[in-house]
Amino acid sequence: MTSNIPKIAAAYIRVSTDEQVEQSPESQLIEIRKYAAAHGLVLPDDNVYMDEGISGKRSENRPAFQAMIGAAKDDPAPFDVILLWKFSRFARNQEESIVYKALLRKQCNVDVVSVSEPLPEGHFASLIERIIEWFDEFYSIRLAQEVKRSMTVKASRGELQSGPAFGYRSHMEPGKKTFLVPFPEEAELVRQIFDRFNGGEGTYQIARWLNALGATTRYGKAFESRTVEYILRNPVYIGKLRWTPTGKAPRHSTSPDTIIADSSHEALVSQETFDAAQVMMAQQKAKYGYNARPAAGLRDWLSGLVRCSECGGTLIYQKPHYFKCANYNRGKCRSSIYLREPSPRGHYPAAGPQHQRRRPPGLHRHPCQPRTIR
Repeated sequence: MTSNIPKIAAAYIRVSTDEQVEQSPESQLIEIRKYAAAHGLVLPDDNVYMDEGISGKRSENRPAFQAMIGAAKDDPAPFDVILLWKFSRFARNQEESIVYKALLRKQCNVDVVSVSEPLPEGHFASLIERIIEWFDEFYSIRLAQEVKRSMTVKASRGELQSGPAFGYRSHMEPGKKTFLVPFPEEAELVRQIFDRFNGGEGTYQIARWLNALGATTRYGKAFESRTVEYILRNPVYIGKLRWTPTGKAPRHSTSPDTIIADSSHEALVSQETFDAAQVMMAQQKAKYGYNARPAAGLRDWLSGLVRCSECGGTLIYQKPHYFKCANYNRGKCRSSIYLREPSPRGHYPAAGPQHQRRRPPGLHRHPCQPRTIR
């Protein structure tokens, strides 16, 4: 006896950009509802999942998609079939597409249907679906290459390809390109950063000064030495724009394919000031190395000099009065060895069995960790 209970459907809708008018969320949903009505499927509003302005290359970046998969795993699943405008809306990565479809169909008993790409009956349906998935992924790869090529050309002309740097805001007039304009409060801080650094202050000291003022980065976070160094090395402040097509370059150097081009925005510091900062930075790095800082910026006179006997990592100063292995804090060293700060007379207690390493209050050794004697 055939059940007359109608099947429940869910709809998944995704658009990558606002320019995809013909693939707008509204137009996709209209076509999906037409299909559901024609095939006797019930599509409740609560079963419509939508990701707007999100690429289909990675599923973990699509919250609505993940919510739909999570709902399908319920026992019983709240819907029998997922309706798509096209299979490319489900995923542009063939591997992920196969994995999630297999999960839905075999473990959740939920089918996945493209309303605009009907599949034939029989064994050829799976083959045709795989071919469609392959073309979708190939299209995505080609599109990414074309976008990167276009961005490279624009970067070589000095056009903005990323978010504004600290000290600037992006501005776009109707019918014109996006460009940078100084943000007065931050722009003044940028000038002072260069002046202080060229005057002999280290990046660590400048970061503390900025944090004391209550200033934050463009991401709303506190300043660090590396943040200040990035500002000092960024040619945006002399009227240029830097962009690396292959990805992020190390903050203390540039990638071979990094593009630095003259732009139309206002510079915040002079070329002479910028060049002086680069010379000062190069001198400091040659003297202290890329992961160290001048003694004036250290918390204690022993900072950077004492090493862990277990892993060779640097012992860092920790309140109230001891040094601890930096690698242990990062989970890279198994020994939590520490060294007490020297006494006011400038020497350590005499070595010997009676002066075994003691832990500060609140610190406990893992029961499986061997006891270490200083």
